[in-house]
Amino acid sequence: MNKMKTLIVYLILLTFSFSIEEKFTVEIKYSSIEDLQQLVDIGIDLDHYRTSSIVHAFVSDLEFNLIANLNFQIKHIPNQSKIYFNELKNSSNYSRNPMEDYHNYIELTNFLQNIANQNPDITRLESIGQSVQGRELWVMEITDNPGINEVEPEFKYIANMHGDETVGRELSLYLIEWLVQEYGTNPRATNLINNTAIYIMPSMNPDGFELGQRYNANGTDLNRDFPDQFNDPNNSSLGREPETRAVMDWSSDHNFVLSANMHTGALVVNYPFDGPSTGIYSACPDDELFIHISLAYANEHPNMQAGGFSNGITNGAQWYAVYGGMQDWNYVWQNNFEITLEQNEVKWPNSNQLAGLWEDHREPMLTYIEEVHDGIRGIITDSINFAPLNANIDIQGIDKTILSDSENGDYYRLLKPGTYMITASSFGYLSQTEMVIVPDIGYIEQNFQLSIDPWLAEADIEDFDEGSFINFDWYFSGNADWTITNSEAFQGQYSAKSGNINANEESSLKIDLEVLEDSEISFYKKVSCESTGSISGNYYDYLSFLIDGIEVDKWAGEINWSLENFPITTGNHTIEWLFIKDGGVTSGYDSAWIDFVVFPITSTSNPDCGTGDINNDSINNILDVVSLVNCVLSNNCEDICEGDMNQDDILNVLDVVLLVNTILNN
Repeated sequence: MNKMKTLIVYLILLTFSFSIEEKFTVEIKYSSIEDLQQLVDIGIDLDHYRTSSIVHAFVSDLEFNLIANLNFQIKHIPNQSKIYFNELKNSSNYSRNPMEDYHNYIELTNFLQNIANQNPDITRLESIGQSVQGRELWVMEITDNPGINEVEPEFKYIANMHGDETVGRELSLYLIEWLVQEYGTNPRATNLINNTAIYIMPSMNPDGFELGQRYNANGTDLNRDFPDQFNDPNNSSLGREPETRAVMDWSSDHNFVLSANMHTGALVVNYPFDGPSTGIYSACPDDELFIHISLAYANEHPNMQAGGFSNGITNGAQWYAVYGGMQDWNYVWQNNFEITLEQNEVKWPNSNQLAGLWEDHREPMLTYIEEVHDGIRGIITDSINFAPLNANIDIQGIDKTILSDSENGDYYRLLKPGTYMITASSFGYLSQTEMVIVPDIGYIEQNFQLSIDPWLAEADIEDFDEGSFINFDWYFSGNADWTITNSEAFQGQYSAKSGNINANEESSLKIDLEVLEDSEISFYKKVSCESTGSISGNYYDYLSFLIDGIEVDKWAGEINWSLENFPITTGNHTIEWLFIKDGGVTSGYDSAWIDFVVFPITSTSNPDCGTGDINNDSINNILDVVSLVNCVLSNNCEDICEGDMNQDDILNVLDVVLLVNTILNN
């Protein structure tokens, strides 16, 4: 059997093997970066130790044979972490303290509960889920008003996602203890707690720690289990390990700005991107910023440069490629700037080294938290009623959008010192751009008050908030009708959802329009279904958007609410949203949703209505506003045409806001 056939056979066997099979440590010799990339491509779990010719890895018996058959030199080596773990478990002090100076799960739980009970004003302990074996995934929140979403940045540390990489687990406890003990007397600790929402997760993999192994109890490497932009671009927690799902769901419920995850096995700070190719620098849009914050940590460590990396930092992919890592997921899908901290070259060092490691890492860990207070920040609100807005923040020249917090409208854009053009935008509002100078230390505040876009006053809008399809002449076809749902909505309470269809079926929502002038149609969509083929690129289940029966665009996978705009010409058109299923896989909710459809000017719109000239004096002024307010309050106007600014046949406060905005813009 030739080499290629051997590889194919082994890959098929690996596909059907169980991930729970125990893996052991090996040393592999390689001659080129291409060899190292080949190991990554076939799914070998590379360890942090790598020289120009040797890499350590974790493999099963099947993987060992595969690597040997690919003509790599491979041999077993002792797993020092497992050896030390067994020594601790067999210690004569076992009944008193199973992990000596390390905290096992029970001791860690007691430690965190005691801290929370003794410091209720500045701490809150919560479990964000459970591990495979039912252990709580504890998170300690430390801030001056725990449990309240204040106007302040959110920061998180996560440790011990590899169960046998233990230093970060203990450093997390040292950090928690230092913060609460120093609060009120130490200005630095007090300032951090009063102005930051700090979240610390000492162990993401408590089962792995108790088992003395890298993997969780299902045999999965949690730092290969997240969505990956290069290898698994499906941002869904479905089908992932419970620990991964818990962290993904928890992160999505917050607006984390900066974070780090703690590992051991090397001494270096690792920053995105982690892929796609080993040995090739893979810069993300915020590469300069990541270098800056990585150096902020490394420069405060007394010996980080001794780890064998220039300045103590490395780009992830340049070191070795990782697919499914947590730091890339945070940056790509959560807009959270995360780095990976390799805090000690020995994974599970003797417990008598922990105090010294805390001394080495205390200043870097505190300095890194303080980095969350650099750059630009502010609050984005409606210019009329000052309500907080869901808004996008963009920096000219950096292809990365961050989002404001939906509850308070606050945003935090981390940036190096310098001059920037920053733009705030929100659907239905006019964008606003400002030039901002970021200082050498700290942040600059830039608030935005956005005005409603006046073109909305001329458009027909379907937001489905009547709870039905009665506002427009919608019609259906296919195997199941679209429905109105209150379980998902971009805004308001309702959206339109595709019908409940089976394999090889479809669900269509249509409307016929007579467009009066060249313009555009826009809408928000959400999709949850089988993703496209990772190699073929084929679409299987998907939402399609068609104009006059011609497909304009289509979407598949897990896509959260996002805006689409398409040009449309003058004349008669049929607009269609079509959800299609093939005969294969069921994934996600097998559904699509649309909301806040903004139609072009059509024959259903009366160009003589919505002018705002309530008293017919050919001038829009405060008198018209007063008249319109009286109409809205009395709900007893004979002719609503002039005051119906958005032409939805209803007079309400939105018409008043649109009229005021029209007057101000004139």
